[in-house]
Amino acid sequence: MASSWVIVETTFPCVPLPPNYKREPIRTRRLVIRPMREEDLQAYHELRSQPEAMTGTSRGRPDHDINESRLALDDFLPLRDSKKFLFGVFLASTGELIGEGNVHTLESSCGWPEIGYKFRKEVWGQGYATEFLDAFLAAWWSLPRFHTKHRVCSSSICRMNKAEAQEQVYANADVQNIGSRRVLEKVGFIQFLEWTEPDTQEHRLGQPVTLVGYRLSHERDG
Repeated sequence: MASSWVIVETTFPCVPLPPNYKREPIRTRRLVIRPMREEDLQAYHELRSQPEAMTGTSRGRPDHDINESRLALDDFLPLRDSKKFLFGVFLASTGELIGEGNVHTLESSCGWPEIGYKFRKEVWGQGYATEFLDAFLAAWWSLPRFHTKHRVCSSSICRMNKAEAQEQVYANADVQNIGSRRVLEKVGFIQFLEWTEPDTQEHRLGQPVTLVGYRLSHERDG
């Protein structure tokens, strides 16, 4: 990602983040969004065994076995929850795990916290990703915050006044992943960057891939 950088005064979530046991389930019309637990491993493995669900991941492939899924699940569990805001996405009607979504790093490649998500292929096109993001972002913005100075990608800043900038959350997608891009744009994300870099996905390792960066400000005012 080629971009200039700037240090700005902004807000950031207080760290440590609330631990899993203090995170209340987020309920929408069709979903229950809650922290994952060890007993979710089999369902999580089934999600991560789908090539389609893993398309946007850094490796670009399904997990080889349940042990790989167990290592991924560890990121959701206590001791790692102080700097990650990770949730499973479950159908309210059945309790079935259909996806997961998160802020998996507080400092992405452009400086802002980064959001990501994945869903089982069977539920694509039914509005679940949008429903999840709307509810998840409301919970994210409601976390306690503090004022700080932070180094961020200059092109990600909106309504900058001198050295002040509204807090952003960041996401990226393959330029050809139209479905994911439409979901981001539907909930208010704005594209601010496009770049090409060597792919990290195992079936295309080292080949050029074009990515687009999106930002969403705290007050969604562009």
